Amino acid sequence: MNNGKIWMSVVGLLISTALVAQNADTIVTMRGKIVGHVKEITPELVAYTNPNEAVIYKIERGAVSKIVFASGRVEKFADMKVLAKINGAFDWPQVDVATTEYETKGLYKIDLISTKATGTTVYSSVTKVQDRAFSKLKMAAAIMGGNLVYIKSESLEGNIRSELGSRTSRAQLLGTAYCSELLDENKFKATLAEGNKYTLISKLGLRNNDADIHTFETANEDVDINSVQVEKGFIYLTLTIDGKKSKLQYRVVSFSDSRIMVAYREGTAYYNMVLSERM
Repeated sequence: MNNGKIWMSVVGLLISTALVAQNADTIVTMRGKIVGHVKEITPELVAYTNPNEAVIYKIERGAVSKIVFASGRVEKFADMKVLAKINGAFDWPQVDVATTEYETKGLYKIDLISTKATGTTVYSSVTKVQDRAFSKLKMAAAIMGGNLVYIKSESLEGNIRSELGSRTSRAQLLGTAYCSELLDENKFKATLAEGNKYTLISKLGLRNNDADIHTFETANEDVDINSVQVEKGFIYLTLTIDGKKSKLQYRVVSFSDSRIMVAYREGTAYYNMVLSERM
């Protein structure tokens, strides 16, 4: 084939690709854009096909922010939550709370979390105790890297005062933490330090009886990454800390060129550790 024919083939391919893009619809989701042909929109789902395919795919409507149709018409979906980016435990006030499972559509399930709070005196109102339990649930979600927590169950008990004794108000919450984005495995592996050697420079957590996030003292222990595994899109590490191989799995919640933040839990206690590249 001569150069002229090759050039004409390339031009034809570019024109064909451009025409497909112009004649296709664009579905904008919290995970990115999907270019295809919208076939149906229901209260629960958006059905579409990919260009030049007959197979019908479906996506939860709650994960769609808008659809830009080939005609130029734009349909926006107000029911998709716009969630804040959580960079660490102290961003917990920005964690959103969902009361229906529908609000979690299109999100990535992290883990079950539970918290409890009790009144400091028999005069503590149940409302204030409930608020503290909600705050702790959002703290736990932020530590685990979540930007939304779905409330699965709630137990409230008011003050009891009698001749036989008294008991303060108490609240217990069970929820599920979700995040709206997954980390890029390849980018993470590209930033790993030489020899996978790090230093533990910070540790914080929320234990069952803690009223707030607690910062722990660290002795700059050496940390070695033994393995990197990906499960359901989440990145997990196995670690040797201060010469002892840990039996826990540590999930990566954020990373940069020189630091990694991981999350883990022990029962109803939730922890973050920040690892810095060992110098």
